[in-house]
Amino acid sequence: MDYKINNYLYLKDSGKKTFVVNLYNQIFFSLRKCKADLIKNKDIDQIKKDTKLYEALIKSNVLVPKELNQFDLILSKNRYGIFDNRSYRLTINPTLECNFSCWYCYEKHPKGRMSDTTIKSVIEHIRRKIEVEKIAHLQIDWFGGEPLLYFETVMLPIMKAVQSIVQTNHISYNSGITTNGYLITKEMVQQFDDLSINSFQITLDGNKQQHDRIRFIEGSQGSFDQIVQNINLLSSIRNVKIALRINYIQKTLVNIADIISEFSNETKSIISVRFQQVWQDSSKKQVSSEECEQVFINQGIQVVQSDYNTKQYVCYADKMQQAVINYDGKVYKCTARDFATYSADGTLLESGEIDWNLHLFAKRFGRATFDNLHCSKCNFLPVCFGPCSQKMLEFKDGDNFDRICYKKGILQMIERDINLLK
Repeated sequence: MDYKINNYLYLKDSGKKTFVVNLYNQIFFSLRKCKADLIKNKDIDQIKKDTKLYEALIKSNVLVPKELNQFDLILSKNRYGIFDNRSYRLTINPTLECNFSCWYCYEKHPKGRMSDTTIKSVIEHIRRKIEVEKIAHLQIDWFGGEPLLYFETVMLPIMKAVQSIVQTNHISYNSGITTNGYLITKEMVQQFDDLSINSFQITLDGNKQQHDRIRFIEGSQGSFDQIVQNINLLSSIRNVKIALRINYIQKTLVNIADIISEFSNETKSIISVRFQQVWQDSSKKQVSSEECEQVFINQGIQVVQSDYNTKQYVCYADKMQQAVINYDGKVYKCTARDFATYSADGTLLESGEIDWNLHLFAKRFGRATFDNLHCSKCNFLPVCFGPCSQKMLEFKDGDNFDRICYKKGILQMIERDINLLK
């Protein structure tokens, strides 16, 4: 069989050796620079003369079959992932209202909650997905606004109906809530457990002193103590997972490790922490959280760090079987936009069906997000898959593609992993 050099390599010289990164299957190794130069120069004939090197490069997929079209293979895997209809992910916004007013929030917060009519349509929508479309798995995410503002009137009726439907039809199901955590009560925690809601994303904005300057309720009363208390309450839920997101700018990282002592041992064992820089920061300066992350790791806390994209697509909103139903019955794909002002992708009908905007639908799903001149020849493609479908929808001819390109972030991850090998 004839072979060619893999299109998706990254090579970095370091003294007398060269680090070779095969992004096609995430293999890292080093070679003497003279041998790595054969790869750089695509000198297959010379590589063949070194039998051990030749066999090793085939085994590591640095050499791939000559007839293999790697781009088409990546494209086919992407299409399979995008159009896989076995599972359905539904995000529900009971309201866009919020009990906080964080300075960096990108959302407007109009008054109003999901009506009883829309609640019935949401339940019928879920029923159709399960009983008509025969999905095998359902995931429901609660979002907003602050969804727990209408726990009794919106969330409970839907959750109870969903539990009945999934149990009757014997399909797998999981549910989670993105919440600021302030309104959680012991009674809610018991209901979460009973209704199989066991995944939570909650945000803190630094230690108590820093957080209370940003997240407070009417009268400037701080929220840190109540949120931490409620996070500890959640640890009693069966199989619970808590994603603790720490939003930060430079000054909110000061004494951030104070947070650790606030959690019980049970809570520490089930939380995963992700540091996220606030992009609305006026300084626009990238601030590293690596030292802070290491402090948490040293204390036995799981920290989620940026890693390569290997799921064949960018975001859950890129998948066909996914939707966001807003409190007013409008339907979206992306959750990272202001629902109050952004054009909807569709409308939920009383029948439970979604009337999609076919122009937007076709533009989103008609081609892969990376099937363009910027991405198709990029050697980072197998760990990137291009910008998300929402960004590609908004991208116009003449725009600067670098603004939506992930190449800089991927290069940072590669450099991080190379340094671990040194």
